[in-house]
Amino acid sequence: MKISEIMTTSVHTISSWKSVSSAAEQMNERKIGSLLVVDHNEVMGILTSRDVRSAHPNRIVADAMTPSLITVTPDQDIWHAYHLLKAHQIERILVMEDSQMKGLVTREEIMRKLSESLDAHTGLYRAPYIRYIGEELLKQRKPFHLIFVDINDFGRINKEHGHPFGDDVIRALSTRLVNLVHEKDDFLCRYAGDEFVIISLADEERIDEYLKQITKPMVLDDVPISVAVGYLNGRKEPEFFSHSLKELLRKVSLMSSLNKQYKKERSWGDLYDLRRQEEIDISSKESEDEQQGEGVRKGIPNIYL
Repeated sequence: MKISEIMTTSVHTISSWKSVSSAAEQMNERKIGSLLVVDHNEVMGILTSRDVRSAHPNRIVADAMTPSLITVTPDQDIWHAYHLLKAHQIERILVMEDSQMKGLVTREEIMRKLSESLDAHTGLYRAPYIRYIGEELLKQRKPFHLIFVDINDFGRINKEHGHPFGDDVIRALSTRLVNLVHEKDDFLCRYAGDEFVIISLADEERIDEYLKQITKPMVLDDVPISVAVGYLNGRKEPEFFSHSLKELLRKVSLMSSLNKQYKKERSWGDLYDLRRQEEIDISSKESEDEQQGEGVRKGIPNIYL
């Protein structure tokens, strides 16, 4: 989803030597929340309604405007604009291309568009969100932890207890994950169906705690609920940055399936030790998966953690 899809090209301007009171009048007449400050076809800054409220009416715009502009290009992703809004605590971002002003994008419009990506059951963002985050971190060569969470026997739960109960299970797990992650370092989404994905920049100690908490057994209306987890540590994964996010997601998804395979044979602690010792040969398993197709996933038992 590109900035060009939601930006407005109708941008109102004012000169820096005009008074704040005249700027306020113009904003009131046009019912707009900002004016771009332009002198001799050069963008000098932006004057927002917040700037106007905090300045004396007799001051000139140059004294009240915000000179340091945050900009995006029309072809950048809306998620990028969203994170700029959060990082800089601003309401509007100027759209520039080749040093030319192309338009303006507002927080209201960005949030309205992103709300279309929210999952109705959980309130979490869906897969496109985590894909953007992961691809950006890979592009910046920032290692991260990738956690894939999959509810065991979700099809059976729906069949035996009904889909409304299945929805309750999804929401209960979502609540557990939301309460666990930190807004600053973690990114969570409902990836698909009964699958959730976390990308985290936290340290390994906190990730260890996440894994322990996520895999704690849960009981809902006397029905035991458990999950299988796939986990990759970007700091330890060989050639981490040579992989696409799609490849990494496939690996953690497969690791989750491998954990299910050990359901009746080993405890989570055993599996966790296996993960740490890098004894799970993902590559060979992937090859096996490719050879046997869906039969591999269907053939392996599920693990209750």
